[in-house]
Amino acid sequence: MQSYDPIWDEIYEAGDQLNRYPFSSVVTFLYRHAPRDRARSDIRILEIGCGAGNNLWFAAREGFDVTGLDGSEAALEFARKRFAEEGLQGEFVTGDFTDLPFDADSFDIVLERGAVSMAPTRAAHKAIEEAARVLRPGGLMYAEIYSDRATTLGREGEDGVLLDTEGPFSGVGQIALYGMRGIADLFKPHLEIINLSHQETIQTEPKPVQIFANWNIICKKAD
Repeated sequence: MQSYDPIWDEIYEAGDQLNRYPFSSVVTFLYRHAPRDRARSDIRILEIGCGAGNNLWFAAREGFDVTGLDGSEAALEFARKRFAEEGLQGEFVTGDFTDLPFDADSFDIVLERGAVSMAPTRAAHKAIEEAARVLRPGGLMYAEIYSDRATTLGREGEDGVLLDTEGPFSGVGQIALYGMRGIADLFKPHLEIINLSHQETIQTEPKPVQIFANWNIICKKAD
């Protein structure tokens, strides 16, 4: 399974997509759903496809124990350097989210924002299975999966991906877009979906009209 598109090495090495600040959806999730009965330093967070580590930068500043995994060494070097410069603690591992190098039942929270959508369907299913494996019983996963309601066009590749895309998500290599049934198939074999919402942003200018759309999913591992 080819879960990682090498175009992301080119993107990060060019200095693009090296985000410095967390996404508001991740901030909201952590404030609302992180355990409150334990010290934050005892709460372990893993982000798969962490990129430049911007979400984990926020979590580390808030006192959580953070680990990030990504396929791009260039992105992780940026994250490590930033953490070191700011005196933050965090572990960053180069790897594949279909084969996580972590013990079972070892994280309280797993984050994923857009990375799983960049993998073919079989790899995406394996990534969610692996996320469930490393979650502790009762642990939560927050995911953002791109929706098939986005006005993204491209040629069909193997195993559910679009290639050479135009419109939203252009220039990111392979991408898979999901409907509601696809979301259920992806998560329900491994985790209980406790919150599922759909977001659309319609760009009316400049023309043509474009729709950016994604699913926000909160899942729980059985106790």
